Amino acid sequence: MSKTQKPSVGRIVHVPMPPSANNGSDTAPAVITQVSDDEETINVRLLPDAPPSPHDYRRELAYADEIEFDAEDSSSLYHWTWPERV
Repeated sequence: MSKTQKPSVGRIVHVPMPPSANNGSDTAPAVITQVSDDEETINVRLLPDAPPSPHDYRRELAYADEIEFDAEDSSSLYHWTWPERV
């Protein structure tokens, strides 16, 4: 994980998304709602570019330097990364 940034409640992160549930994009922003005591996993509220659904929350996501949605691997949905700074 980035040594200069720490996850905390309210921060925005990026998560992989099925493009069909996110207006064609395979990445969506999410708001951190909880950080584990060891800061290894987070819970998030998804902000997809689509109508709300019951799947707009994810729990126990692990940090990854790079994220990628993989339709054949559901575990790809349980990672997060920081947005790119431009």
